[in-house]
Amino acid sequence: MEEATKQVTKEYTGESRFRPIYLLIVAVVLVIAGVVLGLWIKRRNDRRTYAAYDVVKMKTLPFTMVNGTLPIRGGVMRYARDGAEAVNQNGESLWNVSYNMANPVAATCGKYAAIGDAGSVSLYILDGTGAFSNVTTDFAIVKVAIAANGETAVLMDDGKKDYNITIYHADGKRVVDMKTDTEVNGFPVDLAISEDGAKLAVSHAYFEDDEIRSTIAFYNFGGVGRSYNGLVGKAMSVKTKYPDNLYADVEFVTNDRVAIFGDREMLLYEMDEIPNLTPKEIEYTGTPRRFAFSDRYIGFLSERRDGGRIQYVVTMYDTNGAQVETRNMDSYYSGFRIDGGDVILYSEAALYIYRIKGNDKYKSSVSKAVTYCFATDQDNSFVLICDNQFNRIRLIGEK
Repeated sequence: MEEATKQVTKEYTGESRFRPIYLLIVAVVLVIAGVVLGLWIKRRNDRRTYAAYDVVKMKTLPFTMVNGTLPIRGGVMRYARDGAEAVNQNGESLWNVSYNMANPVAATCGKYAAIGDAGSVSLYILDGTGAFSNVTTDFAIVKVAIAANGETAVLMDDGKKDYNITIYHADGKRVVDMKTDTEVNGFPVDLAISEDGAKLAVSHAYFEDDEIRSTIAFYNFGGVGRSYNGLVGKAMSVKTKYPDNLYADVEFVTNDRVAIFGDREMLLYEMDEIPNLTPKEIEYTGTPRRFAFSDRYIGFLSERRDGGRIQYVVTMYDTNGAQVETRNMDSYYSGFRIDGGDVILYSEAALYIYRIKGNDKYKSSVSKAVTYCFATDQDNSFVLICDNQFNRIRLIGEK
């Protein structure tokens, strides 16, 4: 009897030792199965082409006549002659401001926005909470650019022969004042400020032998820049490969990479502190009609002529200048954006969304002209702005 009792006790002890291991194995298998299923569903959704969309929310926005629409953290900013408003992806107002400007020009970066009255001296710097700094500039505003910390660069015309560039803090205090030397570099055409507000790139144009010429000037307002010849920043002028090419658009696509968009090519400069003056040169195939960029990609919507036939093509590059893909379009689109891994094209008649290096996500005609479109933080959810109507949509169905 004693021996039997020992045997039973031994068998029971063994079962209690192995049962937790069994449960652990089952739990691991279930977790792996869940992960595999989730990946399968995600992959299936990532390859899905949607047939239609539901309007989840609709709202009428202020300003029936706007001068422009720009992305801002959490949503979009629309600005007009009598004010501006930012709304989030649900159509709720983030902030609004009233002013009176004849010709507003604007720039955004992160949560900050700058709005200036071109040809006048009124400047607003908005911090994303509804608070703003109202600055009276020294000279007539030409263009504005803003960094992610609110540092705002303003290009101004003194009405004589020179142009001035002033950089303001988000609170309106001036940080840098400098004159551009038109006899050396030419007349400034565009400017861009880095995300951290420490670097500036300016495109200039001048005439030589009755033809237009371009130079690019780079500035660094940090410790590295101040070490060069006692200047406020490091300035370098670069004559371009195509002497008759106007480089009218300058952008910091990342904090350390500058894209200069010209008539015939794009120049891509590395600029950690001082620019590498040997840029990546990307010649266009066809005539560029629109360009878009994100922190990962740069894209061109170009027009090509094949005999009497006009074809539109979207060509994508990464920010190192390597070509990613090329796609033929069946029509022209007036709006072109890169949002995450999606390319968004829109016009008065159609909306086309496709995955970079992937398949189409949505392509169809629209009943109302789309003036702006952006992706929300939810999968397959987008915002369409049609004039002053806000529409949050969700893609549905499958082709």
